[in-house]
Formats: sequence, structure tokens, C-alpha cells
Amino acid sequence: MKKMIYISLLLMGMSLVAQAQTYTEIAVVSHATGAETIGSAAPTNTESRTHYIFTIYGSIPNPKITFEEEHFLGGELTAKWNAFNQNYTHVYSVSIGPSTSNTEIVKPAVYNAVNKVNAYYKKVVRKGLVSREEAARKLSHIFDCANVICFDDQSVPFEHAVNKASSPEEIIALFDCVDIKVI
Repeated sequence: MKKMIYISLLLMGMSLVAQAQTYTEIAVVSHATGAETIGSAAPTNTESRTHYIFTIYGSIPNPKITFEEEHFLGGELTAKWNAFNQNYTHVYSVSIGPSTSNTEIVKPAVYNAVNKVNAYYKKVVRKGLVSREEAARKLSHIFDCANVICFDDQSVPFEHAVNKASSPEEIIALFDCVDIKVI
């Protein structure tokens, strides 16, 4: 009887793995061909650039902040920066083991890309290569995009693209191709 249960569980598990692999292949193929409809994160090819459209209903997610951190450019970027950190990092209490808490990063490719761009702008503003106003404008758009992408379940094509971007300039160019459609 136990053998039959194990065999049936094994067969069900194998079918789920096969389905997951099929869905992954479809998503990769859809992004590679530039398909027009992949949910709300539909990339559309215009000239040589891919544009990503994310639709939101109401306003950009702005959670209640538990720990506020001042952004180096201040102003409204502080609120967006704190919303970004609150949306992407989830801290859980762990009762077993040496650690007392565990931090989960939601969509690590986007999270790491935004942090990389933030550090880049911090460095170039300090050196005087980019004005504070230009950096604030660009970072405001990037934080808005990231806060919308965090809650979008159709953002896999964008996540793959941002994961492939290696330099801060490439990441900034990728975020420049994102449009937020507010309904």
C-alpha cells in the first residue's frame, strides 16, 4: 500500500515538474520573439528597443513604512526609496537556529538592479558628472517602475532583461523603456 502511494505521489510530482518546465519554455520563447501580449508587462518592439507597459489601477503602491531611511537626494525620493525597500524586503522571525530573523528579497533581479543604479547615481552626483535634478528625475521614474513591478505577476520578461543588463547605464536605459499606465 505504501509503495502505491509513493508511486502515485512520484507520478504527480513528475507531471507538475513537466508542466512547470513547459510554462517556463513558453515564457522564454514569448520574450525572445517579442510577443505583444504577455499580460500587463507586454513588451512591444519599437525600432530596436523593447518597451514594457505595466498597468496599475489607482496609484503606485505606497506601503506604511516601519523604518524610514533618508535618501541621499532627499525630498520625495525618500518616500519612494522607503516604499521600494518596504515592498522588496520581507523580514520573518525565525524561532529555530542561530538567527532570529530571515530576510526575503522579492524579485531579486529588479531589487539588485535598482540598488546598483542608486549607488551609481550617488557616485556620479558626488563627482558632479550628473546634476542632482537629473538624478532625482531618473531615480523617481526608476523607483516608481520598481514599486509597480514588485506587485505585477507578469513581469518575468522584464526581470530577465534586467538580469542580463550588466552596467548601470544599461539598467537605466532598460527602465527608460518602461511605461506605467494608470487606470
